[in-house]
Amino acid sequence: MKQYPDAQLLLELQSSNHGAFQEIYERYADKLISLALRKTQNEDEAMDMVQELFLSIWKNRYTIQVNGALEAYLVVSVNYMAYKWFKKQSKQPQPLNDWMELPDITEDTTAQKLSFAELSLLINREIDDMPEKMRQVYLCSREHDMNGQQIAAELGLSHQTVRNQISSALGRLKKVVHYYYNVVPPDNVSEFLLLLIFLRLL
Repeated sequence: MKQYPDAQLLLELQSSNHGAFQEIYERYADKLISLALRKTQNEDEAMDMVQELFLSIWKNRYTIQVNGALEAYLVVSVNYMAYKWFKKQSKQPQPLNDWMELPDITEDTTAQKLSFAELSLLINREIDDMPEKMRQVYLCSREHDMNGQQIAAELGLSHQTVRNQISSALGRLKKVVHYYYNVVPPDNVSEFLLLLIFLRLL
């Protein structure tokens, strides 16, 4: 499968083709480990991050969506994992846009910057990292279209607590979006604005 383009490998991966998964790993693992090592200065953490990323890819192979270049998707993921690792170390990392390293991919110039799909990936990961109560409130509001009183009744919370949790959740997501604002491709600006409207950040 060494001659297969990334797009074909992804299709094969979604069909549970172990050879396709192995080829993706061999094609990008060393580069991703090197990137993670530059970010963390910790070889064990760098290797663990890349292993975790590929385990996640295999686990979610049936539903994974990669719009644009696979390499850009992988690099964005590692950058974000390194950023989250530094936050857990109680350090003061630079804003995410100062951390970004994206590959030079001539086949798709827009892949040199974050795509709308990649930004959505980071937002979804931020939602996953929210405290449980905050995440539940946010998902009830955004995915189930429940109002504050309905959420309060569903989760046994006060209406004010629900409002506070939604405000805090949107504050977290707003930071992620704003960190990346300057690297959104021009072709995706309209989609980016739609995302902001969806998050009620305008």
